Parts: sequence; C-alpha cells; structure tokens
Amino acid sequence: MANVIVTVATQQQAFPAGTAAAGIVITLVGASVAPQHISAAPYSASFSDVAPGTYTASAQAVDANGNPLGAAAVSAEFTIAAPVMVDVPQTVSVTVQ
Repeated sequence: MANVIVTVATQQQAFPAGTAAAGIVITLVGASVAPQHISAAPYSASFSDVAPGTYTASAQAVDANGNPLGAAAVSAEFTIAAPVMVDVPQTVSVTVQ
C-alpha cells in the first residue's frame, strides 16, 4: 500500500455570470479510494493505503451542484509496485548442551 499526493495547478477561465464555482474534485482513476473535493487553493489531496496497480489522477472544477466546469486535467499514468517481502532475522536463540 502507498500514500499518493496529488497537487493541481490552476489557471483562470471565464464562465457566464452567476456560475458558482465550488472547487475541484480530485480522483485517482482506477483506485478504490473516494474522490476528494477541495473547495479552495491550494488544490492538493492525499490518498492513503492505495493498493499496488496502475492509475491516473484527474482534477475537475465543479459548480455548486457538482456539474463540471471546463475540461478535466488528467495526469500521466503511474504505477504503484507491490512490495517485495523478504525474510530478515528477528531474534537468534542459542542452546548449549
């Protein structure tokens, strides 16, 4: 399992008067973790205990009703490798007879 931190850079874009921006939803596509809604900058989300696999991260600006504003930004694909389990010494016992 791994911790994944996603940071989103933004730029301003014009929308019709009355549009109520409500932040950005950050999602790990392909992961079984809930998307995170970040309501104000800085736009960064931390996902804990992400299983090994291949993922992308997406960020979508949303309005007050959860409707998308503009296009989503999507990261390059990244992989979390499964850990390698190795036997290491824990204790040593000696018996002399």
